[in-house]
This record gives sequence, structure tokens and C-alpha cells, in this order.
Amino acid sequence: MRAERDSDRWFAPAAAGVSVVAGTAVGGAAFGLPGAAGGLLVGGGAGWALAQRLSRRTRTRRRALATPFPERWRAYLEERYDHFERMAPDWRARFEADLRIFLAEQRITGVGVDVTDELRLLVAASAVTLSVGWPTYEWDQLTEVLLYADDFDRDWRVEDAEDPDRAGETHPWGTIILSVPSLEQSFDDPDDAFHVGLHEFAHLLDVDQSHFDGIPPGLSGAAAQAWTQLAAKEMERLRRGRSVLDEYGSEEPAEFFACAVEAFFEASLALRRRHAELYAALRDYFGQDPAAWDDARGLAL
Repeated sequence: MRAERDSDRWFAPAAAGVSVVAGTAVGGAAFGLPGAAGGLLVGGGAGWALAQRLSRRTRTRRRALATPFPERWRAYLEERYDHFERMAPDWRARFEADLRIFLAEQRITGVGVDVTDELRLLVAASAVTLSVGWPTYEWDQLTEVLLYADDFDRDWRVEDAEDPDRAGETHPWGTIILSVPSLEQSFDDPDDAFHVGLHEFAHLLDVDQSHFDGIPPGLSGAAAQAWTQLAAKEMERLRRGRSVLDEYGSEEPAEFFACAVEAFFEASLALRRRHAELYAALRDYFGQDPAAWDDARGLAL
């Protein structure tokens, strides 16, 4: 993510200009020259207010990036997040910048949970892990992250839940629900191909297309068809019990994509060795090569 979006650079002054022109035209049509003058003033004021509002995000981002990344945050991530530890310094710098922007803009709300800086970092790290390789990507589809005190049932109940079998859930309107114990567990074991944060934010990528279809957003035509064929082959392999991925990924294409993302970042070396084609597809898609970063650390299966 960047301090200023390319679209904001031209859209804010353009929108202000349209407001001025529209106000002048409407006032002139209704009341002649005096109305045009009044419309110019009203349109100018509205345009100024709109430009200020549109540029507020840029100012917020610049303030966030101007603040040095807290050393205690860095130490916490080094201790808790293997993916952060494996990154080269230049990737870490990008990761830390995106974290600051994400935390400055996104709403993270506790439901029966005290939202600490540590929990906010775990949520943000889950999202930024997916997008750090895309400098212009924005999490515009995210409306709020709700942190629950425990796993929940289909009616989103924690207390008196009938069957609390859900650690996370993503809604088409952009809300993500995460169970805090499951989120923390996801960071406790970096090699088990289970990470509820990565899983749910992968679903949110799907929402970028307004529906869940399991095709990574941005792929179309031949690339989308190639992914669909690869996913079908890997899902069948999952059903036969011959996969690194969590078996939940065999249920439908959307779940396969989310589980594949978990394995790519959590069990990178195993995925590359046993699912070379899938690993290569995700490496090219995310612009990251976590298995190679593990090679550089001298890790082996």
C-alpha cells in the first residue's frame, strides 16, 4: 500500500471541479446570473469539502508512515510470526509499512474480548501477508474485523453455542469474524498448514470479485481456466488423502483456495516438494517465494 493512491491524486481535484461546474450550472439555470454566482460559491464550498475528505486518507497514511515502527511490535512479530522472521530486510520494511497503514485505517472490534495491540498486530499481519507483494493493493472490501472470545456456531454464538465448530467466517459485505484462541493458535505452530487469519483474508480476496468462486481475483481467461483445472486436480488428490492441504479444502473451490493459501505460507517447503505446480502458481500470484526464503535460512523438511 502506498501513502497516496494513484486514483486519489487525480480524483480529488476532478471531483472538486465537477462540484463547482455543477453548482454554477444549476444555479444559472434556475436563477440566471445571480443564481450562477451563488451556485459557484456553493459548488466551490462543496468541492473543497469533498477534496478535503478524499485527501484525508492520504494525510492519515503519511502520519502513520512518518511514525517509526515500534520496536516492541517488531520484537513481538519476530517472536510470534515465522513468516515475518523469514523475510529479507527489504520485504520486512514493506511489511511494516503496510501494517501501519492497515492498522491506521481498519476497524478491529472485540466481542467479549479486550482488543490489545498484540491482537491487532496478529489480525493485520494475517492480511498484509497476502498483499505485501502487491504495492498498489487496497483492502477496500474490508468493513470490519470482529474478534470473538472463542469458536462459535452457525448463529455466531459463543455462549450457549450448540455446535461451536467455526474458528472464522467471512461475509460478502466485508466483515470477518475470528476466534481469538484459534487466531493465536495459528501463530503458535508455523508449520501445520492451519491459519485462520490467512484463511479468512484469502476468502476476502474472493469477495473482491463480489462472490466466492475460488478463483484468485485478477485472473481471467486462460489464467483463470488454468487455475480451475489445477484446483480440480488438487481437490481430487485431497479427497484421496494424498495432500499437504487441510482436507477442508476438498469441499468446494472457495475453500480449496483458502486452504491452499494457508499451506503456501505455513508449509511452504512441503508444498513446493509435493505440489510443485500449485506452489509455483501461488508463488507467481502473490509475488512471494517463502520456500526459497526458508532455503536461505538453511531449513529443510
